[in-house]
Amino acid sequence: MSSSPHISFVLHNVARLLRTRFEQRLRASALSRPQSQVLAWLPYLAPLVRRLLEIMRGNGRRTRDEAFAGPSPEETRQHRLQTPNFIKSNLLAARTQPAGDREKVHG
Repeated sequence: MSSSPHISFVLHNVARLLRTRFEQRLRASALSRPQSQVLAWLPYLAPLVRRLLEIMRGNGRRTRDEAFAGPSPEETRQHRLQTPNFIKSNLLAARTQPAGDREKVHG
């Protein structure tokens, strides 16, 4: 059995880390994640809300910048899309085959 983690666990952990970091930034503006989600759905409100939305967007951009620091933006974007697209292609191809053909049925 391989000692490396499955991609689903890695993706889950990365999503959790991005949420955690974003929430850390939200705390500085006295907003909770549920509050920020509601505000994101109401962009047409008063100027104060628009200002808070800009803070949230900036926090998100800075969090992504931290997460993807290193290679150039274009290299990062291409690399970031490569693995999920590869997984998507595999899953789309697998959809055309019955799952039973690849699995041993116990019974």
